[in-house]
Amino acid sequence: MFLGCSASTELAQLTVVDQAGAPLTAYVAVVTAAGVSTELSCPCAAGVGLPEGTTVLVKANGYATALADSGGRVVLRRLFVATEADYATGYAADGVEAFRAAAYRVDTELGSSYAAKFYIEALDEAEPRVYVQNTRRHPIHLDFVVNVLGRPYTPAQFVERTYVRSDRTELAGTLTEYPQLTGEYGGAVALSFFPSDTLTPAHALLAHRLLEERLGFLERAGTARRLVYVPAGVDQEAALARDPALFAAGGAPALTHVQLHGAVELQALNKGVAYGTLRLITPEALETTVVGSTDILVLPRLPNDLPLVAGTITGELQTPLAHVNVAARSRGTPNLALPGAETDERVAPLLGKLVRFEVAKGTFTLAETTLAEAEAFWESQKREPTVPEHDDADVGLLDFADLLFSDSVRVGVKAANLAELHRALGDTAPDGFAIPFFAYHQFMSAGRPDEALCNGARADCGDEGRSPEVCDRAAALCRATASAAGSLYDYANRLIDDPEVTTDAVLREAALDGLRWCIHHLPVDPTFGATLDAKVASLVGSAKVRLRSSTNAEDLPNFSGAGLYESHSATAAGEKAASSRIREVWGSVWRWKAFEERRFWNIDHRAVRMGVAVHRSFPEEAANGVIITQNVADPLTEGMYVNLQAGEQPVTNPEGGATPEIFSIVPRPGGGVQAQVRRLSSLSPEASLLSPAEVEQLYVACDTARRHFAPFYGVNPASLALDIEFKFTLPDRALVLKQARPFAGGP
Repeated sequence: MFLGCSASTELAQLTVVDQAGAPLTAYVAVVTAAGVSTELSCPCAAGVGLPEGTTVLVKANGYATALADSGGRVVLRRLFVATEADYATGYAADGVEAFRAAAYRVDTELGSSYAAKFYIEALDEAEPRVYVQNTRRHPIHLDFVVNVLGRPYTPAQFVERTYVRSDRTELAGTLTEYPQLTGEYGGAVALSFFPSDTLTPAHALLAHRLLEERLGFLERAGTARRLVYVPAGVDQEAALARDPALFAAGGAPALTHVQLHGAVELQALNKGVAYGTLRLITPEALETTVVGSTDILVLPRLPNDLPLVAGTITGELQTPLAHVNVAARSRGTPNLALPGAETDERVAPLLGKLVRFEVAKGTFTLAETTLAEAEAFWESQKREPTVPEHDDADVGLLDFADLLFSDSVRVGVKAANLAELHRALGDTAPDGFAIPFFAYHQFMSAGRPDEALCNGARADCGDEGRSPEVCDRAAALCRATASAAGSLYDYANRLIDDPEVTTDAVLREAALDGLRWCIHHLPVDPTFGATLDAKVASLVGSAKVRLRSSTNAEDLPNFSGAGLYESHSATAAGEKAASSRIREVWGSVWRWKAFEERRFWNIDHRAVRMGVAVHRSFPEEAANGVIITQNVADPLTEGMYVNLQAGEQPVTNPEGGATPEIFSIVPRPGGGVQAQVRRLSSLSPEASLLSPAEVEQLYVACDTARRHFAPFYGVNPASLALDIEFKFTLPDRALVLKQARPFAGGP
């Protein structure tokens, strides 16, 4: 026999009526036979087989879901939903805007989303009560239950009744709508629970049924515009995988985070407005092309490095920790990921034109504009001047053990933070010493370019492919300094003050390159050089160290400066002696990219100082990554956010199309933490790069770090967002935290 929902005499008829006996013709039947479930949307002409033991679950908009009896008859109970100031018991078919008005808007990797918390009680009664909280008024479940519903629960009682008991009569979680999600699950609403909730898949399915029947603006069949259960972490995913037929029989879609995030087709990663010339440029061309703050770049692929630009559209998807997005977040510039951007009909016709570009609410606009409008906008964006603080006193080479957080005024934030990181974590963070600002200040004050150096800089300028005319103009600035017997500081000041350098970006880039060439080729003070090399030898013998840039214009709460300056490997002797290679670190103060970034932020170049943090080089890496001590991918869920990659493959600047593993570390039922995986690495597509024990180890170390740093930044540890770089090193997969700084945007 077959079951259908048409008038065909060849099909056994399912009789669906309301409580008054009136027939219903529009409904969804989920037919389960021999462990296989099939959806049947009625009215339709198709049918499905009905072997022995078949169950039929029937859903209809505005009615409670019910099972058909053995005779194929089902009576659906009408649901009456109400909307109050503090909550709704459900939403009608046209209620999506009412839902959004009560939800908390969150910008996520899936675009702008709307998250509303729900509470269900009386699960042991015939008609459980469902409340979708006005989450803008009542963001906390407990507060809503006590203050609005008047239930006399203590916090401990509420947790036990709602999140712990196996025989619970209450459930609480979150509904998150993703309007910008496209593809098979376009417009989905995710049903999720706290990662530490001990609920079973059966509990989740019950919540899905009770909520789906009250969300009239969602579909009951297919995949688009559905209520979709998303398990909170790997533990909950494993529990669901043990009984895959459970949700199928309930007609309830379920997706892992990896599956859900795989549907992204547009990412509005950083909101903002920009005016500039829309330019299509490849990452390879970007390495040799001068671009600036009046350019909006369309990048077919993610670049290894991003100079200062007005805005970015990438043809590859990003993560919040991708270098392009970190830079955009720090600068406050719009950033969009749009696969196929260079040929997109909304972008391609405007290439080469002056445009207004805006990213907002999970979408974007791009339109041609006038020069007058652009100039007015650029003028409005000018910032108040900032003078970085510095102490140029001769304090010697300072061991990390002797450095404090407050010593950043002498050695830079990176070096001071590394010292504090080692103090908090011991061997889980590198030990070493710091070279203070004094050494850089002395070198820049004493070093004097001469004619021979200027000639060398001129030759290097041409060798790197710049035009003869530009190289001659840049060399003239060097020779003017040499003729006046000026110092390296005088040379830098000449560039800062020259009106042509100020207005001509191509000349500015070439002139800065000439200054760096002179810095790289002038000798350091012999006494300082000998002392530095001896200090390196005492730290690592003949092994390598890292000389890491540590300026007073990076790693600040309101200015990250990530990637602006250079770090280099060195030894105690030979061609790569620290006393020689340190000049390359010092010279990076005057990199084009660093100079332009400071220019954009109106940071006084004359006040910038370079300290250097020195520690042993790390052995070969099993994995490396970046962790933010807040769950930036889902601010409504406690945790930390991780981008991770195999070996030494870069995470924030991926090469060769490699994509990192992305996950959050969230609580797990019964205590501890678990991974909430959003995407696996393209270099390890079948399994996570870290074991559960390593995920826990990473979380504990980073939690210790944020607790240690919280008093320095004057915030509660739970709200401190640190940007921490880490590695798992070979051969024993030892964890090393190699840097900690405030996440772009502040603690």
